[in-house]
Amino acid sequence: MFAWGGPEAKGGAVVFYMPAAVAAGRAITLSFFSRMRSMGTGRRLLLGLCGLLLASGVAAAVVDGLYDGVVPGDGASAARPQVAADALRQVVVRITGVRAAATDPALGSLYADALRLAQSYRAVPGGQVAVGFDAATLDAALLAAGQRLWPRERVATLVLIVTDRPGVPPSITGAAEPDLRRDVEHAAAERGVPLVWANGLEPAALAARIADVQAGHYDALRALAHERGADGLLVGRVTAAGGSWTWVGPAGNGAFAGPAGEAVQLLADRYGAVFAVQSARSSGSVRVAVRAVHDLAGFATATQLLGGLGMVHSLAVDEVSADTLWLRLAFSGEPESLRQAALGAGRLGVDSNATADGAMHFVLMP
Repeated sequence: MFAWGGPEAKGGAVVFYMPAAVAAGRAITLSFFSRMRSMGTGRRLLLGLCGLLLASGVAAAVVDGLYDGVVPGDGASAARPQVAADALRQVVVRITGVRAAATDPALGSLYADALRLAQSYRAVPGGQVAVGFDAATLDAALLAAGQRLWPRERVATLVLIVTDRPGVPPSITGAAEPDLRRDVEHAAAERGVPLVWANGLEPAALAARIADVQAGHYDALRALAHERGADGLLVGRVTAAGGSWTWVGPAGNGAFAGPAGEAVQLLADRYGAVFAVQSARSSGSVRVAVRAVHDLAGFATATQLLGGLGMVHSLAVDEVSADTLWLRLAFSGEPESLRQAALGAGRLGVDSNATADGAMHFVLMP
């Protein structure tokens, strides 16, 4: 659903209202500046249709419970200093995206003050206690200590696991390996990484996706991830000798051989390195040029790739010139992190023909 800006819109702006994107904390606005009046009907139609396509773009998931640490123990008064400190270390790792933060000497005074920062204690099954911390107070303390914050709006990741062991039925959801799936989900919850599973595939589609995993056809698997509302992809192949894992997405590509839980931890490290920012608010804007945009499909691909990055809050179209699409992005974080995230999105490459003009330049690859 969208609304077309009427004559009262300033500067001839066309605004598309996308409830799904707004609910996820992202409003995408397409603005047309001085060139709009000179654009032909075909150009205007192209840009308008792309606004509709943007409405189906992948939005990051808002993760709840980031400020609750669950640790062994109970909420008895005598035990609270220790459980509060342990829970705070867990929470700090989750909201900074840095595992080493749990033992960072620079945060020693923060952990020593854990009892004061804790707001609630709640017993949970398994002899554990959930300790809740106030988000605003903890964020302010971490920023004062020079830490970066990984916002609640995070990249959803599709997990596909194919096992090649005797007696294990074919699957990509880990259903035949409950302990393995449990390890993945536990590590994801510990780090605040929202997961998506490919449940409910028809037999033919299941067989095709298993073949894609085995062949390393990640373009086809990323298409499945987008269908399921995910931008990230984590693929595991498990044999009797162990597991090998590959991740592809907005935080770049990587591989790891070893336990499932550690694969998720490494992916979370990458997400934290790319998306953790100095504050929870937008830190700036940048003009972006994408060359080799020849048609509607290319326009839609470029805008969806950039608008779907977790650190991008809004996207505006400045102009279309020849085969180059000019955009303005408002984002959180460092410009270099934005550039790396865009290059890791799958279809954007470095434009080696670009001139130095203060903009970020990419080329849309086939």
